[in-house]
Amino acid sequence: MLRILLVDDERTEREGIRFLIDKFNFPLKVAEASNGKKALEYIKEHPVDILLTDVKMPYMDGLELARAANGYNSSLVIIVFSAYGEFEYARQACEVNAVNYLLKPIEVEEFREVMEKVIAICRERRQWEEKKESLLVADKSLLLFKLMSPKASCEEIGKSLEAYGVHLQNKYMAVICIETEENYFEHCYDDFLKILEKSVPMGYEYINQYPNLANILLYGGNRMEQEGIERTAEKIYREMTRPGNGKVSMIVGKRCLGWKDFGKNMQEIERLREDTFSCFSGVIYAGKVHRGKEERLTQTERMKQEVLKSVRNRDLAAVKEQMAAYLSCLKVEKSSSAMYAKYTFLDIVKALYEEYGIYHKGILFETTEEIMGCSGLDEVEEAFYRVMEKADSMQQDKAADVSQTVAEIIRMVKNEYMEDLSLEGIAGKVCLTPAYVSYIFKQETGVSLIKYLTDYRMQQAKTLLEQGKMKIVDVGKACGYPNQSYFNRLFKNHFGVTPKQYREGAT
Repeated sequence: MLRILLVDDERTEREGIRFLIDKFNFPLKVAEASNGKKALEYIKEHPVDILLTDVKMPYMDGLELARAANGYNSSLVIIVFSAYGEFEYARQACEVNAVNYLLKPIEVEEFREVMEKVIAICRERRQWEEKKESLLVADKSLLLFKLMSPKASCEEIGKSLEAYGVHLQNKYMAVICIETEENYFEHCYDDFLKILEKSVPMGYEYINQYPNLANILLYGGNRMEQEGIERTAEKIYREMTRPGNGKVSMIVGKRCLGWKDFGKNMQEIERLREDTFSCFSGVIYAGKVHRGKEERLTQTERMKQEVLKSVRNRDLAAVKEQMAAYLSCLKVEKSSSAMYAKYTFLDIVKALYEEYGIYHKGILFETTEEIMGCSGLDEVEEAFYRVMEKADSMQQDKAADVSQTVAEIIRMVKNEYMEDLSLEGIAGKVCLTPAYVSYIFKQETGVSLIKYLTDYRMQQAKTLLEQGKMKIVDVGKACGYPNQSYFNRLFKNHFGVTPKQYREGAT
């Protein structure tokens, strides 16, 4: 609905124009003002598409009003009408960007033609503004998406973001990386935006990378302390993990000033994400994972690698001996949190299960729950030795043919991408745990299963749009996205334009 403001000091004139608007059923929401001064006050406080004003009025005449109104709203469409038909008024009306000049008394047919013309102009302008806004949002999303890459040219992208109202130069920044078990950011998009609005007290940008993965860029001034960042992350985590929402994995990056350390922080987050997201639910604070002397960290990492080597050699006696030493080292190293130890132990547990063919559904999940529920290193140690006993007592099953399994998953994606596919559902069909499916797929292909599925769907959507045979609303459904608005956002993240814009450019 377009909005028109009628300005005339004669009430009967305003009523007459209202009558004509109703008569021709023009899609206009009408407001009135009895003089130019009141009209300008209204324009300052309300959106107006069309200004229809008399010339001769007290306090401020129509031409003065038109000049002043243009300063507040350059897209305003102006129509001037008056009982005076002199050339001078018509000339001045052109100077204030009036699209037409009507004489009193207004002729009905002329009024209809003028209004139809003006409404068409307004609609064209509104469509252009919406298209322009859509393109700006898409460009901004792409820049933020690129900024999250550990190898991004941060300062260059940061300068480009300023054109979209995101000013990060000389600001403190931190990134919260969130991954979910299911496609939370697709199904709960609006709910998540409400969580951010309620939980984040500083500036932020939401970067939805995939249906199950998102980053939150926080930024602010001197008062943005690391403790405040962590409290904000904890609020988001509590809201996201309410009953029924599934598992949430979160990494809270370190605060940095400007671009100097931003790329390094993103590299650290990416490394932690690769190491831990496949098997944990909880919050990791990047600044606490490796706090301490570099040589101590190098030593503990080396010991961990020795344990993993013994696992691969199936030397359980060596594993037990090395683990005892490793635990002692972790207990001495006060910088290693219990959470860090849990992630390390889960890596070793996963390696044990994989080496000994323990692929039974639920075992890895149960062990993960057990270790993550431990309150300290002593409990973690006890849980680990129970795993050792299980590995020692179980016979090794026939090793799964990883390549064949991954090939089957790829065939499933290509044949069923239009269905409601999820990691849990795919894992169930190949009789493996979701964590193990994620692991072997990433090892075999170099990309995560969710990313592979999403990228494949996007390519199929692109092909369908190029063919031009299906309605855009049906393309999303045909590619596994019944939520049309989410499909539009995801397509825009991948290609920089909406499905409609892509089709228009391809045809």
